[in-house]
Amino acid sequence: MTTNNVAANKLSDQLTNLIQNQFSGRLDIQGVITTWSLYFCLGRLVWTSGGCHVNRRWYRHLSQYLSQVSADDIRLRQGEITPYWEYLVLIVLVKRQKITGEQAVAVIKSAVSEVLFDILQQEEKAPLAFSIDQQEVLDASLTLINPEKALRETLELWQDWTKAGLTNISPNLAPVIKQAEELKQLASPKVYETLIKVANGKRTIRDVAVFIKQDTLTVMRSLVPYIRKKVIGLTEIPDAPKPTLSITAPPPPTARVETVTIPNPPGQTAIQTTSPPKTAPPKTAPPAPTPPPSLNKPLVAYVEDSEIDCQIMQGLVSKAGYGFVSIRDSIQALPLLLQHKPDLIFLDLVMPVANGYEICTQIRRISNFKNIPVIIVTGNDGIVDRVRAKLAGASDFLSKPVGENKVLPVLQKYLNSASSFSPNEGSNQSLGYQPS
Repeated sequence: MTTNNVAANKLSDQLTNLIQNQFSGRLDIQGVITTWSLYFCLGRLVWTSGGCHVNRRWYRHLSQYLSQVSADDIRLRQGEITPYWEYLVLIVLVKRQKITGEQAVAVIKSAVSEVLFDILQQEEKAPLAFSIDQQEVLDASLTLINPEKALRETLELWQDWTKAGLTNISPNLAPVIKQAEELKQLASPKVYETLIKVANGKRTIRDVAVFIKQDTLTVMRSLVPYIRKKVIGLTEIPDAPKPTLSITAPPPPTARVETVTIPNPPGQTAIQTTSPPKTAPPKTAPPAPTPPPSLNKPLVAYVEDSEIDCQIMQGLVSKAGYGFVSIRDSIQALPLLLQHKPDLIFLDLVMPVANGYEICTQIRRISNFKNIPVIIVTGNDGIVDRVRAKLAGASDFLSKPVGENKVLPVLQKYLNSASSFSPNEGSNQSLGYQPS
């Protein structure tokens, strides 16, 4: 692992540099006693981890965004238990259709906001130290977040927090009742009943906010009068126990025995689920490429989640005498493209989890695919879409519905040309732009 040390400065300066350099890897941020990690792909945020309450943050997200997820839904292979295991869990849950891509993105954005907030609060107290690791690059199939926008939104939350006089109060502290009788006299019966439940020293301010479905600042403002009268105090509490994500035995080819223990926050009973050996359900393999008439005929791939659209495209491509492979899982797009090594890629723009722009950007990062024609296929044939397609490295733009009069000219243009394709030559004209 190669780690480059970065001189200590402001978080905003670091993010600006990483965006400009289209950085991919991990940025570690060291505070006085706490470390956070931000994971990037081409200058965009993929995930954040670290802090004093990593596990509590995960439990909050389960409760707030993934309430339908059970212990039996969360399974990782032994090699996947990493410092960013929560992100891997999200990927697994989306792939198994236990949660939606929107739910996963909501968790990611919430984690980013909380981590950036804590970093800003620490930065107010003491200088931070930064280091980068370009080797630690995560799968960016769930979402890519603009770091500057995320920081700007979090900075607004931090400014509201400071304006309320809470600069030195961390939302990771837990409220605890010190004088119950005096509190009963000060608060209304309904408020007192709520405070008795939540201000027990076992939930942080953030935990309480999720529990009563209020934002953190509103919760803190409601507590301030009682804190000033010293009937409620704030105390530090440890992180919740780390979930155990493990496999009890190496899985045989057709069966797997897994044990997943997900302890709840302190004071509640942990859940342990053991799934019995079961025959793995047959997986639907991606359609095999249609054999081309000769070994010299190119192979065409179509990344598209719609079965009907794939069938239509296959008919058009096969009729033209080319090989064809359809890829309907956007998360598996890159591995399958590497496996089949197509000569041209049609890429649908709107797909669950990862859109065409994100996949196109990832394709262009692979050296073997830098000169492969990538054609964005979409029903949104507007100037904004064409600009984004061009920036993502697309070679051309094909509007839906696809038909022979649209597909065949593209195949002839890029596959029958004697000259090799270069994404920087001729693409401006293809996408509707005049060279500058």
